[in-house]
Amino acid sequence: MHYKIDEPIFTSLISDVSNFRPKQNSLYITGISVEERSEHTKEWESKCSHVNFARLINENSSSAVFSINNKDVTIKLRSNNEIERFLDETKHSNIYLDITGLPHHIWAPFLRVLRNKTQPIYCVYVEPGDYRFSENPTETTIFDLSEKIEGIAPLPGFVTLSAMGDEESIFVPLLGFEGARFAYMLETVQPDRTHIFPIIGVPGFRAEYPFYAYQGNRLQLMETKSWQNIRFSPANCPFSLYYVLTEISSHHSERQLRIAPIGTKPHALGAVLYYLDHPNVTEIIYDHPVRKEKRTYGTSRICIYDLSLLPPIRPMRGRDIIV
Repeated sequence: MHYKIDEPIFTSLISDVSNFRPKQNSLYITGISVEERSEHTKEWESKCSHVNFARLINENSSSAVFSINNKDVTIKLRSNNEIERFLDETKHSNIYLDITGLPHHIWAPFLRVLRNKTQPIYCVYVEPGDYRFSENPTETTIFDLSEKIEGIAPLPGFVTLSAMGDEESIFVPLLGFEGARFAYMLETVQPDRTHIFPIIGVPGFRAEYPFYAYQGNRLQLMETKSWQNIRFSPANCPFSLYYVLTEISSHHSERQLRIAPIGTKPHALGAVLYYLDHPNVTEIIYDHPVRKEKRTYGTSRICIYDLSLLPPIRPMRGRDIIV
């Protein structure tokens, strides 16, 4: 894996969650799921008196309820104005969006608004200690991750108005361990099989994970022969994923990208960032899985992504994110 000088990586990796604290006078947007790795902010709230925490307490497909300053605030996820008002209700020197315990349809609309902010913006993601193996594993379900798939529908505020035909697009699935989701995408989207460019997280959160990704998606990769077009991007790096998408697009400038974020959350973050910067030639295709409880256990590294420095570059920010 190599990086070009003009493709910098604005990521800080911290081995122990307890070694990180948000900056003072920050807004920290977070949520707690059933996974252990999303519980880190409970301790922070008692120790960071100068940080304003906004915690997701309820949500559905179109709205979210956050608890902040001892009151509940309901936000329509398709409304940029409502999200903007929520973010600007009190002035903050920095804003953190912790995607660890937030579902895609919650953090993506917030990112849409945050992308235009001028103050430092950080995304936070805590890697799992490990995934839980399925009690009855098959070739496409090695880990016990999802109960079902709700179906393909746009993320709130990410509707693509111009229809993209197969002859005009490239299908880019960001692969994880769930071959069943890749199979569902292929059946539903019906992409041109000569223009499928899968991306696999290499290196993975752990050394063996890329092999599980290959194993879980082997049947679909072989059937479509898309294994010939596989690209790689570190599983925990949205910026590398962004640059890989840029490279694919530059080599097929006459076609639009249809990106399916069915792998890691950092890859999904990179895909949404790319969409926000290239909305006229990109579509996000998401299948809205219902996640299993206790699908992971333990915690690993915490990743801090400085979005303020991703082109178009904002004024230079300090790199002292730990206080």
